[in-house]
Amino acid sequence: MRIFKLISIITLFLALFSLLSTYSKGDEACNCTPVDGLIRVGISTNNFQRLEYGETSLSSAGKLELFDKFEDKKIKETSAGDVLKFVIEKTTFEIYKNGELIASNIMGPILVQPLDENPIQVVGLKRVGKQAAYRGVFEVVRAPGKEGKFSLVNIIPLEDYLKGVVPNELAPHFGMEALKAQTIAARNYAIKPRVRFYKQFDVCDSVQSQVYFGYNTEKPETNEAIEATKGLVAMYEGDVILALYSSTAGGYTENYENAFSEQGGGSFPAKPLSYLKGKPDNREFPVLNTEAKAREFYLSCPASYDVNSGYYRWTREWTGEELRNVLNTTLPAYSTSSLVSPTLKKGEDIGRIKRIDVISRGVSGKIIAMAVKTSKGEWIIKKELVIRRVLKKSGKALPSANIVFNNLTGKDGYLVKLEAFGGGFGHGVGMSQYGASYMSKNGFTFDQILQHYYDGIAIGTWPVYLHSDYNAQPVKQEFASPNGKADLLIDNTEGIGKFEFIINSKKISLNNDQLRHSKIRIPLDRFIKKGVNEIMYLPPDENEEKSVRVWVEVFRKAENK
Repeated sequence: MRIFKLISIITLFLALFSLLSTYSKGDEACNCTPVDGLIRVGISTNNFQRLEYGETSLSSAGKLELFDKFEDKKIKETSAGDVLKFVIEKTTFEIYKNGELIASNIMGPILVQPLDENPIQVVGLKRVGKQAAYRGVFEVVRAPGKEGKFSLVNIIPLEDYLKGVVPNELAPHFGMEALKAQTIAARNYAIKPRVRFYKQFDVCDSVQSQVYFGYNTEKPETNEAIEATKGLVAMYEGDVILALYSSTAGGYTENYENAFSEQGGGSFPAKPLSYLKGKPDNREFPVLNTEAKAREFYLSCPASYDVNSGYYRWTREWTGEELRNVLNTTLPAYSTSSLVSPTLKKGEDIGRIKRIDVISRGVSGKIIAMAVKTSKGEWIIKKELVIRRVLKKSGKALPSANIVFNNLTGKDGYLVKLEAFGGGFGHGVGMSQYGASYMSKNGFTFDQILQHYYDGIAIGTWPVYLHSDYNAQPVKQEFASPNGKADLLIDNTEGIGKFEFIINSKKISLNNDQLRHSKIRIPLDRFIKKGVNEIMYLPPDENEEKSVRVWVEVFRKAENK
């Protein structure tokens, strides 16, 4: 079968399952990647400055085929080493091969696919000092609503995508169990990103989503971690979780709502997420939402899982005049939002600073809101990322908003120096990567790491909806079971009377009596092997249209978490 035919079949599955992978829980809809195993990644320019191009070039050590998806026809086939240049003229593409025009007036999208196992290179694009190269295929597609601009989209199987993510989010020396935990968190985020910013792809390749540097950055250790956790995601009450993570929590993670706005740039604070609750590494640590407790914690270095991070504790300081100049530059950039009030326009002067006071803190001591008091008034600043970016030092945002301040004032009552004592690097919600490394090197397994950082979760495959429709197709999933155990979970709220599935070539049929409850758990241990397993769900055969939601659970929800 030609590669494009295979891609076409998978694309057909994408359309089929785009509806099946969106499900409701209360009033919330799951913003999930379809369960066809493919993900669309927007590729940035050097230094991640732009996600749109006017022209770019692709090449490969093997042969490539160009296909015009608009006209549904092949454009050209290349030889090994040929350089393809794509240029957009308003709304159509020109294509050059080794400097010679080979096609024009192409509407696109244009599919660029390898005819062998060689990755595709983006000419001139560097990632960690190496030539950028990618598995999968590329789509060159016009940017919505923008003449003369296009996007470069890498379409790649999810597991191969992770091979270019995990080594760039976590170094192999952090430990194998940490790598496995990172893999699952990254898989979750690919399936369910916090926000979808783009129409033409699911995620981008930068920290705005998660770092994806492609084929030339893959590592044997991280590929091993990906295979060892194949198909596994973190789940809360049967739903794929938003698996946020950051470098260093500082010994205490934070509640989701205290650090983020509503998804899509909505109001702050966000609605709470039950599985993203702040907690200390040491249960003896108290809640740090008072000034006294936060000060005691961040002016000391208590034992925690984050102690090996260079950002476990850090300090910054500004003179009064230096801070005034910083705020005169940074505050106007955020004054158009409700996170800074009142408005400070560009070119206006905040006045001489008297002091900075914290108004409210989260459970980890993270600043939720603070006040800047000056000779000209008082400014309220909210949300950890805004606080970090407003209080720049040497042009850089602060590592975190887990900060306590010392206001050193002169006899006239104005600030002479501000000292900041902080802990952590990043938003501090969900998994701490340095914490995961410490746990990995001290005997914790990846499921224990994940269940420490995400409250009340189980670990298994993401849910699949099956419909009793004559066009419905079987759905296959592969998943790892490190302990040789698993359960099948069935959400049968619509009351199907018969359900069949195949687990590792063994066909299982469930009858009406076994399906009489709306929530069903079927032990699969006798059919499961340690390592990668395969399950195929057969569509329910019902006289009337009904659906059922199913998934495999490999690790149950931990008790007393």
